[in-house]
Amino acid sequence: MARQNSQAPLPVAVIGAGRMGGHHARIYASLPEAQLVGIVDTDISRAHLLAQQHNCGAYASIEALLTACPDLRAASISTPTIYHRALAETLLIRAIDTLIEKPLAPTVADAQALVALARSKQCVLQVGHSERFNPVVRALSQHQLEPRFIEVHRISPMRFRSVDIGVVLDLMIHDIDIVHHLVRSPVASIAAVGVAVIGRYEDVANARIVFANGCVANITASRLAMKTERRMRLFSPDAYVSVDYQKKAGVVIHKTANQEQLDILQQQLAAEETPDLSNLDYTQLVHVDQLEIDDQEPLKLQLQSFLHAVRNRTEPVVTGEDGTFAVDVATRITEAIARHQANPNL
Repeated sequence: MARQNSQAPLPVAVIGAGRMGGHHARIYASLPEAQLVGIVDTDISRAHLLAQQHNCGAYASIEALLTACPDLRAASISTPTIYHRALAETLLIRAIDTLIEKPLAPTVADAQALVALARSKQCVLQVGHSERFNPVVRALSQHQLEPRFIEVHRISPMRFRSVDIGVVLDLMIHDIDIVHHLVRSPVASIAAVGVAVIGRYEDVANARIVFANGCVANITASRLAMKTERRMRLFSPDAYVSVDYQKKAGVVIHKTANQEQLDILQQQLAAEETPDLSNLDYTQLVHVDQLEIDDQEPLKLQLQSFLHAVRNRTEPVVTGEDGTFAVDVATRITEAIARHQANPNL
């Protein structure tokens, strides 16, 4: 990645004029480091509507966009997942840096093909796992943690968006990426259950992921709940973490007692069946840290990080390899769900 580093605004485009495409266009149009030059959608009337809001061109295809804007440097793809590979290949083969909304692709093979193409063209390929930029996740990254067990719940009412995929690829994939980012270990085994209620794909799912380093993650996702809840609890040898993504709040409880204090306590617990520890001050054994959380918009931070990688030819925060890992684990989860449905006794 050795292109010239210019301080002029980068010409960018958005592929897909739906809800997420609208957010990408809004943010690009507001950033001084970007020049939004076009919106692409096969529904040209929808492209025109969004383009009018942001004073840029509207096009029915990427080819038409590139004819009008030959200096295009980067683009976001915000379309249904099944179109990701074909659209991204059209951009990458022309050496245009690309951000693809999650999931990276519908299959592992498609994801791997995109990563290989981006590498061969020396392109930035970033995956839109925007939760990586969630203020809670960013605050948590300031702590040195070695997770041994992680429990996640991500549930919400049915919005009738992303119905072309199941809840695993729609919602759970956020947490697959976050958990992998925290654990950084290969997956050893996966067990999962899920139920399709509204459409042909699962709407509720639970997965138990065991990593090679011994960490276990229990992840639940649902798009049939009556309320929205996004919580994570993490246990490590030296800390307990509880975060609420929705409320943008979290706490980290660190063990501060020295080994001598712990040895004495453990000896007391072992010596008596019901030891009297009523005088023990638990707060003297731990330190409670409230996470310092800002209120910056995750999607804006994501797009700024993408543009930074494009301008400086650096590796993006969420790489194509990260996106491929998430698709691989999500695929293995859906396969485990299918096996369980075929034989519930397994």
